[in-house]
Amino acid sequence: MSPHSETPQELYPCIVNGKDITTDPYPVTSHKDELLHHFASISLKDNSIDELTKNAKEGFHEWSSKSTNEKIKIFEKVKENILAKRSELFQGHSEIGGPDWFANFNVDGCLGQLQEYVSQLSRSPGQIVQSGHSDLAMTFKEPIGPVLSISPWNAPVILAGRSIIAPLAAGCSVIVKSSEKSPKTAYLLVKCFLDGGIPPKALQLVHVKPEENPTFIDQILKTGAIKKVNFTGSTLVGKKIAEACGKNLIPYLLELGGKNVSIVLNDANLQAAAGKILFGAWAHKGQICMSTDKVFIDESIYDEFKKQLIETAGGFSQDKDHQICQRDIIGRDKVISLVEDALAKGANLVFGQFNKEDILSSNIIQPIILENVTSKMDINQIETFGPVFTLHKFKDVQEVVSEINDHDYGLKGSVWSTNIMKALKVARKLEIGGVHINAPTIHDEPTVPHGGVKSSGLGRFNSHWGMDEFMITKTITINE
Repeated sequence: MSPHSETPQELYPCIVNGKDITTDPYPVTSHKDELLHHFASISLKDNSIDELTKNAKEGFHEWSSKSTNEKIKIFEKVKENILAKRSELFQGHSEIGGPDWFANFNVDGCLGQLQEYVSQLSRSPGQIVQSGHSDLAMTFKEPIGPVLSISPWNAPVILAGRSIIAPLAAGCSVIVKSSEKSPKTAYLLVKCFLDGGIPPKALQLVHVKPEENPTFIDQILKTGAIKKVNFTGSTLVGKKIAEACGKNLIPYLLELGGKNVSIVLNDANLQAAAGKILFGAWAHKGQICMSTDKVFIDESIYDEFKKQLIETAGGFSQDKDHQICQRDIIGRDKVISLVEDALAKGANLVFGQFNKEDILSSNIIQPIILENVTSKMDINQIETFGPVFTLHKFKDVQEVVSEINDHDYGLKGSVWSTNIMKALKVARKLEIGGVHINAPTIHDEPTVPHGGVKSSGLGRFNSHWGMDEFMITKTITINE
């Protein structure tokens, strides 16, 4: 099963109909390849999937029938439970390699999501609409049904939290599939909700062995019980999720990868832009879907801004955080491959050092800036998901917009200028889900819609946009 044969006392079970299921332990290792604990993997060979979905259908009817006031009271209790479990959630994030500041942000962000979604429960459930053929025509927002929610490891509290809160707030039941790298935080969160009063059949948790993920997805979607899939993760896996959903005519909400860009115009505040771009590129070792990958700089200020970046980078916090994923298509080895390819084809280091042997032995990639990157280099198109970004000189900003719009990704962008209206015009032309003027690409808050276009995903999280993802519009007409 694993080079780690011993089973520690900590084993995080599946939760089915409120009961802990502790069979078939699977090891979870840290970013240092140390054994942390085990999770109990759900069985795919008996009737576990059928039981899970049967519960979800019954839980949906029970939860969706509760009054708004009942739901608000339950969510308030959930908030108390999360606050009480704060230190455990913090530890669960930290032990997989997340820095302390980001672990705190995760817990606070989850609480913010909960507060915002609760505030949306008082919205009108529908409206009166015009009809020439009925005495009265109305629309109602109704929950779509049981939801399968899947979230990744890199921000395990806030991403698992929103994948649970949004469909529950809409009135759906939820089956949560944890990431095999962060099952502990998923278990703690689900317990907070169940202990707060969410009906046990309305919220269930499963852990799945990595090699069994495709089979699990195929089996659970074939039951017909799942009415929407909610996935946050890599574009590669997201496409497979979309394909599986398409076969079963199941809608999906996807928040995927991003080749996020910053555009620095010639009238930008260079000092402010440098510091915030570095944060946007290097925070959490670049292991955030919104991390900055490419910076386009007006040629008239290119040398000056590059100098400012190097100067600011020298005083930037050079933490010793590890890359959470190592031998992984989205981890350390991928970053090494991208940088090696770029350097071999003529790119040069503007800042930082690149020593493959040191990186392999320490699992630490120190921040890097590259320039002279061309379209022949893999790093020009592929998301790095590491503390590496590239500089690109431009003369005509419209050509930059066209190049960005030709990118396969479209999650986040930023534009830097003291002429706000000029920056706004550029932002409006970018085929990107979110553009931030004079702010980093890393920007997500509960009251602002979040999501991408093209290979960065489909749909929006947060606030009423996020609730509406898990609701259908039902029309009812009345004639006397």
